[in-house]
Amino acid sequence: MPIPVLRKCLSAVCVVGLMISTGAWAAECPKPSRQPITEKLIAMVETDTNLKYDLSQSIAMGQVINNDPMTNPVASLDDYYDFIDALATYNPQNMKTGVFNGKIRVSMDGANYCNWNILDLLAYSYFLVDRQLTTDPRGQIQFENDAFSEWMRSVAEAWGEYLETPPSAQYVPDFEHDPNFGDWYCPSEPYPTFQLFFTRELCRETFPNGSRPVQGYDDPLTVVSIGDSNSAGWWPISADGKLVTTYDGVAQSGRAIKGKLYSDVHEFITGEEDETVLAEFGSIDPARFNNGTWTHQFLNVNNYHRLHVPVAGKLVYMKHIQAGVRMKSGWVRALGEGEVSYYDPRDTADWQFGQTRMVIGIETPDHGIVVISPMGMAQVSG
Repeated sequence: MPIPVLRKCLSAVCVVGLMISTGAWAAECPKPSRQPITEKLIAMVETDTNLKYDLSQSIAMGQVINNDPMTNPVASLDDYYDFIDALATYNPQNMKTGVFNGKIRVSMDGANYCNWNILDLLAYSYFLVDRQLTTDPRGQIQFENDAFSEWMRSVAEAWGEYLETPPSAQYVPDFEHDPNFGDWYCPSEPYPTFQLFFTRELCRETFPNGSRPVQGYDDPLTVVSIGDSNSAGWWPISADGKLVTTYDGVAQSGRAIKGKLYSDVHEFITGEEDETVLAEFGSIDPARFNNGTWTHQFLNVNNYHRLHVPVAGKLVYMKHIQAGVRMKSGWVRALGEGEVSYYDPRDTADWQFGQTRMVIGIETPDHGIVVISPMGMAQVSG
């Protein structure tokens, strides 16, 4: 469906998402062997006293927030190493036995990580490293320690490699029986890996003209959604190219964190000095977005994960930037009857700064320069 035409200069549209599946709950999970990515972290921890202290502190803070071993089984560095082994060899699923909390199914089974739902497992993996170590709004280990942040990307890459193997497709067939995913797939043969399912094309038999036909498709004035997503909000860009967002609340470590975050839109578009450019095309003056508009779109767990450009125009800029693979994550405790506790991936407007991303600039005659930036949250961005 079309969305209203925006002012002359638009800013980045950031799209993030995770995907889930369905499966059957096993009694006990086999313990995976020690993975190379885990051995890499162990070596880092043993040679970096600051990293060892910060990671231990982050885990301990998580225990203060939630000490239930069924939902927070990592209480030590050794527990964390076992968790990473399981994460790197995890077959994505969404348990039918899980409890639906209005948004997602919830299934957690202590250190039996193969029985966790994928969104629970991914959000938990970031809960462990998203504890507030300082009063800086980005005072978490995933931001504070560059070597650890680099290692987190290696975790995403290691799991991504595993998801390209046949065992990863164990629960993929169950998607076809999950009404939350719609009639989106009709493969001629079973998906051999989870990655191929995750990047599947829309079923052309069911949707020969697309699942969301666009009114005014041939009209260059039409602006459409970049994906099957929800809007997380709209924000003005300041005269000097800053996105100003409010960081107001109490961190789950107990430290009060209040104030404003000033995120640099110019650096988001062109890349920061410590970020790696994997590919690029053309050029763009980021100052053109001063006084522009920023919007953030979110793909939920059951949304179709393919993206589209929102406007018609000429491609003038592209930059693929390799940076972080982060996510904010908190523990939401059940307060009333019928509610369930769960790990909440927090989709705020500021987290994508410093994230691995694609930045695309499109020149349009009616809307000025439009920049879109598709990216993934957490391991999806690896």
